[in-house]
Amino acid sequence: MRQYFTFVNATKRNESNAPLPFNFGVGWAKNLNRSSHEDLSEIFDFVIKANNWEESDEVIAIGDYGDIVYRPEKDL
Repeated sequence: MRQYFTFVNATKRNESNAPLPFNFGVGWAKNLNRSSHEDLSEIFDFVIKANNWEESDEVIAIGDYGDIVYRPEKDL
């Protein structure tokens, strides 16, 4: 089944409203729980920049079935 994820800034307690160019301009993404580490990093980085959120904010993606995808740790 497909799962649709919305991006949430847990630090600021608000939801992303930025259109995502990789998903036809809608503000949610599908099947993030199946994405690679690299793809997730790019997606989360885009969402953070598009919303003018701080890099230090905790940003998560919440699926419509309750799954949570966390922003991947940056490679050192």
